[in-house]
Amino acid sequence: MTATKAWKINEVVTLVILAVAIGALWWGWTFLSAFTKPLKALGLSYLTAGIWLVGGTIIPFFIRKPGAAFLGETLAAGIEGFITPWGITALIWGAVQGAGAEVVFLATGYRRYTPGLFILAGMSSALFSWILDFFYSQYWTLAPGVLALQLGSFLLSGALLAGLGVWFLGQSVVRTGAARSLIPRED
Repeated sequence: MTATKAWKINEVVTLVILAVAIGALWWGWTFLSAFTKPLKALGLSYLTAGIWLVGGTIIPFFIRKPGAAFLGETLAAGIEGFITPWGITALIWGAVQGAGAEVVFLATGYRRYTPGLFILAGMSSALFSWILDFFYSQYWTLAPGVLALQLGSFLLSGALLAGLGVWFLGQSVVRTGAARSLIPRED
């Protein structure tokens, strides 16, 4: 059991490469997400926020080890923090979002990697992040309807973008054979 939990060099390299790529993606997403600002007043700006959570789901899709979700999301956030205005605060959100996804994989003992589990990981990551946002941005001052729309849209975005979207993207990569050395065969 210990041998399967230990990280191999190809997994560490994959973690770093994916985290750098995701951090760069988030840098680009920073500019695109500015277009969602008008939705903020309605509580719907979180509809596209699931993209910020993919580090905690795509990395454990390929590296099925304890800590992959947390390390992936946190490292990608650290990269993002260097190249975006978020700076060091990106690490805080990355760690919280990564912990949200990690808890779902931990609950299965890192043995199940199904579409439903990735949907739950995306939603859990969104929930953890929203709770941090709630306190950081003083959301308690908002109307209950806005809070409900915020949380609902973030959970939906986490489920679709960080969950199901990552699952389909990962399956596409698996079909190419590129992940053969990372993902154990399940047939």
